[in-house]
Amino acid sequence: MPALTGEDVARYVSEYVKVNPAGVDIAPKKIYRIPENVDAVLDGRIRGFTRGEEVTWDVYEEIAPKNGYWVLEPGIYVVAFPKVVVPKDVVGFAYPRSTLNRLGLVKVQTAVFDPGYEGEFTQTWLVPIRARIRVGEAWVQLVYIRLEREAKEGYNGYWQGEMH
Repeated sequence: MPALTGEDVARYVSEYVKVNPAGVDIAPKKIYRIPENVDAVLDGRIRGFTRGEEVTWDVYEEIAPKNGYWVLEPGIYVVAFPKVVVPKDVVGFAYPRSTLNRLGLVKVQTAVFDPGYEGEFTQTWLVPIRARIRVGEAWVQLVYIRLEREAKEGYNGYWQGEMH
């Protein structure tokens, strides 16, 4: 199964930083901190956080850039990226940029995009040290791999069309 060229992947991404030979580099659109005083819930179609009984997504604390930088204290963050569209004949993968790994920013969740997915995808990042990252700096490389044949059905799950 061949990988699409970066030029081909770029056609399916609303914003990117750089076109690479085998994908595109993408920068965050928004960053949210997950507070320490919540519990995560995953129970079938019930997903979210609690601070008591009610399950909600309304716990994220949006991080505003300061002087052109994302300033992140140690913690867990949800990082929202620009809109991607995944054709029904490919599967997508968002890999962390190696520089972020070398600096000690540990990525704790990858993204696999089923054929037919469309939306502003998110990833969860564990940041163990204080970080200052320029707004517009690429965090992930998006790669598309062509399937042997087009999927019969496209993705129709919980996160289809997510927008932040």
